Parts: sequence; structure tokens; C-alpha cells
Amino acid sequence: MPLTSPREFKGFTLAPFQRQAAEALDSGHNVLLAAPTGAGKTLVAEYAIHLALQRGRRSLYTAPIKALSNQKFRDFRQDEAIGDAGLMTGDITVRPEARVMVMTTEILRNTLFEDPAKLQDVGVVVFDEVHYMDDPERGSVWEETLLFLPPEIVVVALSATIANLGQLAAWLERARKRPIHVIEERKRPVPLKHFLYHPHAGIFPPARLKQIRTSFAKRKKDRNLKKRDDRPLLDELIQRKQTPILYFCFSRRLCERKAEGTRRRDLLTEKEREKVEQIWEQARQEFGFENGGRMEPLRQMVRRGVACHHAGMLPLQKELVERLFTAGLLKLLFTTETFALGINMPARSVIFDSLMKFDGIDFDYMRTRDYLQMAGRAGRLGMDREGLVYSVLEPDDVLEAPIHRIQTGKVEPILSRFDLDYATLVHLHGATGDEGAAEAWERSFAAFQAREHSKKREEQNRRQVRSLLAKRFAFLELMGYISGEREILARGKTCLGLYGYEIHFTELLYEGLFEDLDPAELCGMVTAVLYESRRREDFPKYTLRSFRPMMRKAERVVEYAMDREVDQGLACSLKKMDWAMTPAITAYARGKDFSTLGKYTSAAPGDFVRTARMTVQYLRHLRKVAGNADPRLVALCDQAIDCIYRGPVDVRSELGLRQDENPE
Repeated sequence: MPLTSPREFKGFTLAPFQRQAAEALDSGHNVLLAAPTGAGKTLVAEYAIHLALQRGRRSLYTAPIKALSNQKFRDFRQDEAIGDAGLMTGDITVRPEARVMVMTTEILRNTLFEDPAKLQDVGVVVFDEVHYMDDPERGSVWEETLLFLPPEIVVVALSATIANLGQLAAWLERARKRPIHVIEERKRPVPLKHFLYHPHAGIFPPARLKQIRTSFAKRKKDRNLKKRDDRPLLDELIQRKQTPILYFCFSRRLCERKAEGTRRRDLLTEKEREKVEQIWEQARQEFGFENGGRMEPLRQMVRRGVACHHAGMLPLQKELVERLFTAGLLKLLFTTETFALGINMPARSVIFDSLMKFDGIDFDYMRTRDYLQMAGRAGRLGMDREGLVYSVLEPDDVLEAPIHRIQTGKVEPILSRFDLDYATLVHLHGATGDEGAAEAWERSFAAFQAREHSKKREEQNRRQVRSLLAKRFAFLELMGYISGEREILARGKTCLGLYGYEIHFTELLYEGLFEDLDPAELCGMVTAVLYESRRREDFPKYTLRSFRPMMRKAERVVEYAMDREVDQGLACSLKKMDWAMTPAITAYARGKDFSTLGKYTSAAPGDFVRTARMTVQYLRHLRKVAGNADPRLVALCDQAIDCIYRGPVDVRSELGLRQDENPE
């Protein structure tokens, strides 16, 4: 394709692959772009957004994690050519009428079914990290959205490198009924150099692994080999000035322990320390927090150029860490893998604490795609000739790990996770009848992939899917959500406004569980539906004593629905009520200070804030479905929201919003 599109955009000289994408967008084609981390995919997305604005159309930007959504929202608000940006995630809605909207894919999918008229003036939708279609829990939502989005809307799908890019493109072209231009950029702007490390072998290149493996095989019984010590590795990288370093750990506690273990390291100059204090003070005035308390350990850590970053931290703490890292004032950052997903914060070096991670079922060696996503954070464009990646090995890793496969093997393909939830099935029943769900599967990426097998296998898959859908529709009819060919009953209409936990909330609402609750108890009940406690999480059960009769009633309501699923021959998909966060949520809703919540839960502060924000969002959903039919519940939801939407739960300052900008 000749390169006739602009050679520059926003002051950047476009690379050939970016110009190809720009020309395709100029021609009104969909674009599927796969490129390594840090190659410049985001610039293509921004070009598409600016192009839509020039044509008088709105733009939507979807991202897989809220941290990335929040970052893009702030970026777009600061872009003078955009300015008018809004945000819709699971916890907050800001300016939903804005010309550029950042939202989760779940919100977009729900809008397609609830109020598709809202998308009439949308010109383009950007799907960042579209390989998230492969996610076992959330991937189906991405696939459904791509499937049901009106074909006249241009799609820009940005992906990490994947094995079956052509297959995905062929499906998208068929599903979207619009030409798609596929671009695959394999070259990294900053090449990576991979190393391995064990304290008894030092730093060595993968080419020496065979030699080291032979040596270790002769010393299998040597207990000294099992002693883990990554301090010499850090010493050497710091001495060589190979900072900043991103050190990936696969547990929150390990991040904290590693960071706390660096007390003797002081990696900043006096001038850099002064800059840290300036940024800290600016944030303190901006966010209104006091020094001391939960903030003090982080303050002492960052003054040495060290920090950790994970989902259990307060959003404010993570924001400070991200600002300091972006400013080049953190030389060593211990973080979980979410830091590698979309957030544009590259480093000089990356260290993997382990090549094994939990895959949702068991611990196993990581996928090549995951390794490259994290390793791709090494190497800063315009600053480094190469990015340096180090993997810390256990003795068993030296002997058995598939290191060549992890580092240089074929990247795994995207597999369909298509699985229509109950609210979607209710919608399809009313719109097209039960057969509509089967037709949706026939158009899905799952069916597209199945067709590449034998005809016998394809027909077997089709029968299995139709049998599953029939059982799910039977469950919905038994529970009183649908009837006949296309009738949606009262419960079904309610559940259409409650995507996510729709059966739980509908049943609790219709069985009167919300009628005798005060605002704090309503917060606690909603939280119990949403929350999934971590292993070994603890909470004081005595605080729920007066609430226990209502708890037992709620549990019976949910267990009845779970039993009816099983009766229809379905695997139970509904979660049990989880009361582990309820004491903390109700205490906070009754006015307890955030600093006292450690008495009510052992969960991390960041988990509390995230859960409280989700609780607020679902209280808003409940208020919406109550509408004019139940003014008492509307008032109760309003009171409950007022009780907990304060302090760290209030997201306005975190997003740079004015106090008069009231999110929905």
C-alpha cells in the first residue's frame, strides 16, 4: 500500500507501520495492528480519534484495566485538540456526553444492549490490548462487543504480537462486514537483550544455559544451590547504572517484602531527593492528604529512589509512585504484572523474580506472550540503545525451565472465550428469540475457530453450544425472567439494567432483601454480592451479629438460584455471598474514619477502596432500575452512596477533577 498519509502527527515522525494505519483509517477501513510493547501503537489510536473529531464524530476508547483507563482519560483531557473527554468504568462516570469517551469494554457492551441510540454519532472505537479476548473471565465481553457493534463504526484493534493474527483479522472482517487492514510490526524500536541469573552462576546469557545446566546437574544434592539471593544482581545493575529497574514479582506481599528489604540502598542524589519532595508536596496539596500514617512508609521509601506498586495499595499511593517513576526519580520499582499492561512507563532494565506464575489454576511457567509483554518495558526510546532483561532462576529452573520457549518461542494464539451471560441471553430472547443466541454463536470467533477443525468436530461443538444455551434459557424461564418466544418478564427487565451479578441483585430485590435495611446495611449487602475475598483474609465476625438473620435470608435466596442452575444440568456459575468486606464497608458507611478500618478487615487498603467504588456503582444501578416504581429504594440508594463516597473512595481529585465536577 503506498504511503500517502501524513508523515508527522502531533510532532512525531510516523514510522512506516503508523503511516500504513493512518492511510487505512483515512480510507474508512478497520485496522488491526499488532506490535511489540513500546512500538508506538498508541499514536495510531490517537490519530483515529483526531480523525473522527475532524469528521464531527465521537470516539470511544476501551481499555482492559482501570489504571489504563484513568491514565488515558487524564491524557485526553490535557490534549488541547481533544479537551472534552469523559470516563466510564466500573466505579465512576464522568461527562458521559463528551466527544471522546474512555470506558471499559463491559460498559460499551452494556450500552449496545441497553441504549444503542447513544452510539449513533460514534465514528470510531479503539480496542486497546485486544488480545484480552483471550482472558478466561472477561474475554467474552470483548468478543461480544466486536460482534454486536454497528458495522458502520470504524474499529481500531491494538494487540500485542500474537500467533493467529491472520485468523483474527479474517473473523473481524466477516463479523464487522467491513474491510480490515492488518499491520504487523515485529521490530522493537529499542531491541531487547536477555540474561539469566543464579547466585552460584552470576549473570549469564541464554547461550550458556546448557553449560550451567550440566554443572548444576552434578550438584543436585548441594543445598547451597537452593539459597536465593538477588542482592548481587541488584548491586551489579546499580553499579553499572542500568537503572531505572522494573522488578516484576507475582505477589503483592513479595513486592512489599522486596521493597522493604532495600532499606540500606539510597539511590538518589541530594538534588533528586529535593525533586521527590517537591512532587510529594505538590501531590499533598492537590489531593489533600496529611503526611504520616499510611503515607509515611512510602514517603521514606521514595526518598531513597525505591518503591513498590500493586493493586492492594491506595490509588493515591499508586498515583504518587507513577508520577515519581515517570519523572525518573525511582531507580528501583518492585511491581506486579499489571504495571506492564498498557501503562507507558518504560525502564532501562527489567528483572523477573520468577519465570513461574499462577495461571488461575496452578503455578506454571509463563506464556511467551506474558513474558514479552513485561520484558517489553525494558528500553526507553531515545535514551537506551537496548533494553536489558534479567530472569532470576531457581535451581529447578536451571535444570528444567523451558527458557528458550519463554524468551524466543512462538507467541501463543488468541483463543475465543465466547460465553454469553444471563443478561445478554435475556436481551437476545426479547430481540430475536432463543434462536438469536445460537445465531450469535455461529458468528462468533469461537465458531470461526471451530470451523478450522474437521466437519465432525465443528458439528459436535455446535450441538454442545446449542445444548448449553437451551439449558440456560430453561433456567431463565424457570426463574421467571423470560417466557414464550420473545417475552421478557418483570425480573428479566430488571436484570437488563444490572449487567454483572444480574441474577443476584434481581433475586435479592424481588425477594425483598433491600426493604428493611438502613443505608449502611444496604452498602454491606451489595458488597457481599460483589466481593471475592483473598485466601486467608480475616474479619471480625462478631460485628455482623445483628445482621445475621438478613445474611442467612440473602444466602438462601442466592443458593436457591444456584441450585436451580444445577437442576438444569448446568455447572454453577453464580458466586456465593462473601461477607468478608461487609464489616469494613458498613463501618465506613456509619462514619468510621478510613484509618480505623484495619479493625474490620485484613484486606489491603486498595482492595477496600476498589470494592467501595464498585459498591457505589451498583448502588447507582439499583437506583436506576428502581426508577419511579420504588421511590423508597431510590432514596435509600442515594443515602447509601452519600455514606461511602468520601475520603479515598471519592475519585475526583485522583482524576484531576474539580470538586464541582460531580461524577455519576
